[in-house]
Amino acid sequence: MIYCRSPNKIPKFWLAALLFFAFDVPADTHQLPVFELGVSLVVLNLPHYRGSAGSTNYLLPLPFIKYRGERFKIDDGVEGILSINEDLILSISGNATAPVADDSPERAGMAELKASFEIGPSLDYRLYRGESADLWLELPLRLAVTFESSPQAIGRVFNPRLAWDKPYRKKGDWELRLAAGPVYASEQYHDYYYSVDPDEALPTRPAFQAEAGYSGLRADFTYSRRFGDYSIGGFIRFDSLNGSVIESSPLVSDTSVWMAGFAFTRVLITR
Repeated sequence: MIYCRSPNKIPKFWLAALLFFAFDVPADTHQLPVFELGVSLVVLNLPHYRGSAGSTNYLLPLPFIKYRGERFKIDDGVEGILSINEDLILSISGNATAPVADDSPERAGMAELKASFEIGPSLDYRLYRGESADLWLELPLRLAVTFESSPQAIGRVFNPRLAWDKPYRKKGDWELRLAAGPVYASEQYHDYYYSVDPDEALPTRPAFQAEAGYSGLRADFTYSRRFGDYSIGGFIRFDSLNGSVIESSPLVSDTSVWMAGFAFTRVLITR
C-alpha cells in the first residue's frame, strides 16, 4: 500500500509517475486499442531543479493506462484535444518538477521547494507534412502550481518550440520526436527557484533577486517502440541556462542540465 504520513509530503511512487508521464513520450496512436492497462518499470534521473548540480534517481513499478478517445486522451499525460483543423490543434500541455529538500548543496538552510505541476493550453500548428515525419510549431503556455495539500501558484512558463515528429506507421516502427525552443518565465516563477533573500545570503551565496524573461534553451528527444504486448520508451532532456536572466543566480551551479527516463511496459488488458 502507498500512503503519505503528512498531507504536505508526496510519496515518491506517485511523484515519479507524474514526472515521467508529464513528458511528451510518443505512444503508438495508429491502429491501437482505445483502452490499455498494464504495468511499467520506470527508471528516472532528474536534477533537483534546472541549474542544480544535484540529482535524484528513481526505480519504480508504475501502472500503465492508455485511453485514446477522439477528444480526450490518457496517453502521455491527460490531454483534452480540440482539433480546429487537421493542421491546427489546441491541446493541454503539462510538465512537472520534483521537490527539493533544504539540505541540497545550493539551498542549504533555505526553504524546501515543493514538487510542482505546470499545466496550460498549447496551440500546435503543422508546418510541414512529410511521408514519414511532420514538423510542428508548438506554443505551450503553462501555470505552475505547487503539488501539495494547499497548492500555491508560483508563476507562468512559455516554451515555444519546433517539433520534428515521426509517428508510428506500421507494426515494429520506432516512434520518434525531437523538440527544441527557448523557455521564458514570469518573475514569480524565477523568484521561487532562483532568488536569495538577504537573510538567506552566505559568503558563498550572495543575495539575488530574479526577474522575468529568458530562462534558457530546452531540447527534448523522446522515443518508443511496440513489441506485441510489450513496449519500451523514454526521453532525454537537455536544458542550457547560458545567457538567461537566472544564469548569475548563486543557486545555479550548472548551466548545462540533463535528465532522462526509460520505461519497460507489459500490456495486460486491451479493449
